[in-house]
Amino acid sequence: MPIPFLHKFLSAATRSGFEQQPEMVNSHAWPLSLVGVDGPQLIRFNIMGIGETAPRKAGIFIYARQLNKDWRALYIGESANLCTRLSFNEIAADALLSGATDIHILQLDADASTRRDLAERLIATNRPSLNEEERIHLKPISQGQRPPQTKGKTQAA
Repeated sequence: MPIPFLHKFLSAATRSGFEQQPEMVNSHAWPLSLVGVDGPQLIRFNIMGIGETAPRKAGIFIYARQLNKDWRALYIGESANLCTRLSFNEIAADALLSGATDIHILQLDADASTRRDLAERLIATNRPSLNEEERIHLKPISQGQRPPQTKGKTQAA
């Protein structure tokens, strides 16, 4: 059954300058802040596959996982050379084990402090699970030391 008023709404929306932007397949907009005068502030990143070679430029990267059509940031970082950093990234194995499906890249020709500030804002907004603030660091137990005992439990000899 056709909806008679729908075509009037669509034509009015087109006349008013509102046109739905086609979503680019190889990019995704990540929120930089959730509040603002005009709503959330978004930054568009290019999407590349895990095995692809990154550009030899400065920028910000996000290891991300896609579930259905939703993206989840796993790790956000910045580098003066994305190609080198992503080739030898210490967090890559953790990201892959956490289900990373893609790497999102933002080329940014700015100084290191500007890139760091932008990355920190993205981290605060998107709360990636593998960034240092979120990670649990366990101290390795050296030989001869006993692990701490929990209250009320005994340890078998």
